[in-house]
Amino acid sequence: MRRLLALSAVALVLTTAGCAAEQPSRVLPTAAAPSTSGTSVLGGVDAGQTEADEGAYAGTTDDVDGGVIVTIGDSIMAGYGLDPDEAWPALMGDSTGRDVVNISCSGAGFVAVGDCDTDFAGLIEEAAAQHPSLIIVQSSDNDADEDADDLDTATMDVVTALHDAAPDARIVGLSTLWNPSWDAPDAIAWSSDALQEAVEAVGGRFVDIGQPLHGRADLLQWDEEHPNAAGQRELRATVLSALAEADIAL
Repeated sequence: MRRLLALSAVALVLTTAGCAAEQPSRVLPTAAAPSTSGTSVLGGVDAGQTEADEGAYAGTTDDVDGGVIVTIGDSIMAGYGLDPDEAWPALMGDSTGRDVVNISCSGAGFVAVGDCDTDFAGLIEEAAAQHPSLIIVQSSDNDADEDADDLDTATMDVVTALHDAAPDARIVGLSTLWNPSWDAPDAIAWSSDALQEAVEAVGGRFVDIGQPLHGRADLLQWDEEHPNAAGQRELRATVLSALAEADIAL
């Protein structure tokens, strides 16, 4: 998966979904920058956004006030095949006015080594260096072929180390995405379960975002795995809505 670093929100988000690609450069969007969907920002909300999107940062219970948001995931989160500012973490920053640093790595997972020559464990130091108030981590289908016990152990080790390195950051885990039209292997659910157990063990929150792009050819690139620009906007809307339902305000 393609590695992406983008500044524009309040936390550290770890996400997972499979892919491989070249590594994009760091992007530093401003809070007032327009979203890549071509819509303007009105009162901090994209004109094309849904009410559910707005609710995700409009003052729900579990507020994460100020600070940087760090997101950790694979090529889907990195925005493989697109400009870095078209990836959903950057779009989330545009919508919320938060500083988001996206350190996702194409091909990586909790066990799988990505294009950045490391698995998620190798991203911990960079994540902590941002002094985030929120870390969003997503499990990845890159780990689908790994031994289940090894994946459980690696996921727990990475999330625990992440918490130790950034003790003041709230950690939110997002479920694994599976975008191809065929049925997901059992390992997709296993990887989500492993992340949920690890995140809750350190006092964080796990949010199941479902499979919003599964079989949606209109939202995917030619490979039927990586989101196109419209697919990334759909992920932005899905994540914001899911965070709102979990009473996590950005």
